[in-house]
Amino acid sequence: MKTPMFASIRKYNGAPLLSDELLKHQDEIKTALRPIGGLHAYYLVKTTDGAVTFTLCDDKAGVDESNRVEATWLKDKLPTFSNRAPEISMGEVRFEMKLTGQPVPVPVPVRVGA
Repeated sequence: MKTPMFASIRKYNGAPLLSDELLKHQDEIKTALRPIGGLHAYYLVKTTDGAVTFTLCDDKAGVDESNRVEATWLKDKLPTFSNRAPEISMGEVRFEMKLTGQPVPVPVPVRVGA
């Protein structure tokens, strides 16, 4: 990577319905995040106990802003889920691997002794 990017991972525990609610509001969330300068990607992952969101930006200012925007949006739109702060990890991306344009192989089960 020529220029380092920054990532933010927000882990929401104890809210098993959060990812379903966020999915229902994905267009609003995209609208709120789109103006963030240098935003490359945003992902929502459903976990057994809640959700994890991942943001990738050009710089630390972008991930700081994404954390602020997400916290404000959650407080304003889904206040029942904003009472518990997420565990936030941020840092510089050290390397990346892209498979753009290539199909992702699906593992094929192998039968042993059949």
